[in-house]
Amino acid sequence: MPFTDSGGVFRSDTEAWKVDQLVVDLRYRTLVQKSLTELTGHTWRELDTSPELGLALCELPDLAAIEQTLISGYLAGVRRSREGQYNPDDPIPALDLVLYALRTSFEEKYDGWSPPMAKNRLLDGVQGSPYTGGGRPDELVPAVHLDLTRSTAPGIGTHIGILDSKIVPHPELEGRFLASAKDIYSGAAPHPAPVGHATFVAGVILKHAPDAVLVMRSILDNRGVEVSSWTVAKAMVGFLRTDVRVINMSFGCTTHDNRPPTVLERAVQRLAPSIVLVAAAGNHGRPSQKRKLMGITEVTPVWPAACTDVIAVGARGAEFSPKVPWINVLADGLAVTSTYLSGEVEMYERNLDGEVAVQDKQQFDGYATWSGTSFACAAVVGEIAARATAQNLSARAAADLIVADAADEVLAELSL
Repeated sequence: MPFTDSGGVFRSDTEAWKVDQLVVDLRYRTLVQKSLTELTGHTWRELDTSPELGLALCELPDLAAIEQTLISGYLAGVRRSREGQYNPDDPIPALDLVLYALRTSFEEKYDGWSPPMAKNRLLDGVQGSPYTGGGRPDELVPAVHLDLTRSTAPGIGTHIGILDSKIVPHPELEGRFLASAKDIYSGAAPHPAPVGHATFVAGVILKHAPDAVLVMRSILDNRGVEVSSWTVAKAMVGFLRTDVRVINMSFGCTTHDNRPPTVLERAVQRLAPSIVLVAAAGNHGRPSQKRKLMGITEVTPVWPAACTDVIAVGARGAEFSPKVPWINVLADGLAVTSTYLSGEVEMYERNLDGEVAVQDKQQFDGYATWSGTSFACAAVVGEIAARATAQNLSARAAADLIVADAADEVLAELSL
């Protein structure tokens, strides 16, 4: 099982996932489990189920033994299936072998059909490196005091869900967000820089929509390190049957085959009919030559932004913002000033192995200037909420108008 670490995570150049976990459609979990046992003599352990997603999360505790059972019958076939997509010298992950064997067994029996099943992929905050580039420590600097416009009737505007890091208590945000204790950061200095990301996003949204109600859910850890797509998708569908009408998603991942992670795609399908989904397009518009060689280019799709039912937001006039046709709206993402941490802050850099190292330390006084499509995304979310309130529209109607109004600018800037 190459590229694994002690956390049971597979890492390749362009993607990462939980090495021993499968996600299976609830309708077919018994069928798939039976097939796994017939093929290998082993079974899985069910870790979680989500009726909202219609999926089950399963762990393979005997993965090494399963791999050995399947190698002789399926190794040549999985190699052929990877031709043209992967480096032929790359070792084949055990989970890829398992998925190939299961799908092949069904396709042979049922004329090409197989049940939905996939890896439990990992996602990063969009400012994270190396997966999407951008968001480097030198792009985050202290800023002077910023007064956010206060609503004369707080709490009556659009409810906005924010999936991000923990929220940091801040005078400008007092009384303007809802969060459980586990979603509030209470650490002492020195603070990790990524933990201020949600607070920054919240300030940007309130700058545009001062009467909005922010509903905070933390999915990234204090260093902005990746989280499983299962965790993210469950948090997303957790907004079903609530007052939330727009969700801000400043996170994402790339995949080697440039297809959306199954779990994220399912969450989008469940949410899109009732909630407006807005996501950052990524900061990989200027990838290094090394990253290009590893498969990440300036046009690589980032998920969930590239999903059909998601409004993808790029940063206006920014080199780091990708120039791709799936971007729907452009907004200010260069040198944005917003609410942030107070005290000494440690600047982190992610290397290509996913390890995090402190690069620098700076002193902040509650405000910062930062660049990234994360903050362009937040600006669009705020504009949707503001227009919905001002024009007495639904969030969906307001979002549709903003996307329509942006069409000419997007075409011109992206040269499409």
